[in-house]
Amino acid sequence: MATDTPLDRFKNVLGGTARAIADEPEIELAFTADAPAQSGKHIKVPMPARTLPADQVAEARGFADGFALRLKHHDTGLHNRGAPAEAVARSVFDAVETARVEALGARGYAGIAANLATALDVKLRADPITRARNKDEVPLSTALGLIVRERLTGQESPGLAAPGLALVRDWIEEKAGADLDALGLTLDDQNAGTGRLLGAARVKPAPDEGVVVDDFATAPVQLTVRKASGK
Repeated sequence: MATDTPLDRFKNVLGGTARAIADEPEIELAFTADAPAQSGKHIKVPMPARTLPADQVAEARGFADGFALRLKHHDTGLHNRGAPAEAVARSVFDAVETARVEALGARGYAGIAANLATALDVKLRADPITRARNKDEVPLSTALGLIVRERLTGQESPGLAAPGLALVRDWIEEKAGADLDALGLTLDDQNAGTGRLLGAARVKPAPDEGVVVDDFATAPVQLTVRKASGK
């Protein structure tokens, strides 16, 4: 009978933690050398080296926690019904939802928050915002997702995104700051929550420069957290 390696044991712990966070016993977790991904209850996270370096362990935990929180707090049907059709607005809407889900799930859990921050650093390394030389090269979805994360968690955005974010922050704050401030998140003792996205999904590039708020959504978009089932 083969003896489990430290990597096998870490995978088992990671899967068990994901199932506990999501409150979903059927989650299956696997390692991958490709991009991390989630399909239904199947999660693939980056495979660390056999020696389990601390940074690679934190990276795997960050992606696993993020996917588990999405399974717990994200309602795909509700999200799709409220999503704008325009491509830029949709990418912003999706990024804001990710920030909301992760902010909600990490509240009161410093370990999860740290893991998510590590995964965010990994994502940003491949994001154009880290290489942007002017405002036109900054993805609005990334910029708005980071600003919403700041609003909901009080955490500063990662330093590697700071120069790119600075190129558009003032424009975003001028055009949509009040709407972003109105993206309030409240939790009750049953772990249910609601939030309103008034304007973030309506931000798009201006024809000349900066960004404008357009009427992609004709009414405030209601974001609703699925209530955890009692067990």
